[in-house]
Amino acid sequence: YWTVAEVNNRRDEREANARLIAAAPDLIEALEYALSMWGDYLPAGNSNAMKAIKQARLAIDKAKGK
Repeated sequence: YWTVAEVNNRRDEREANARLIAAAPDLIEALEYALSMWGDYLPAGNSNAMKAIKQARLAIDKAKGK
């Protein structure tokens, strides 16, 4: 037989997931605010900073279903 899926029923993990879901709107808002404050002040030639900004924008879009 083949295992198609397993369900993890750990209470601590369910509670952690619930806290993360509840905090998601605040996390998105904080990330958007950070980008609006710092995004224009980072050096354009800094590839690490540009990568971080791109990842942050992609994360926001993903969270918003874009």
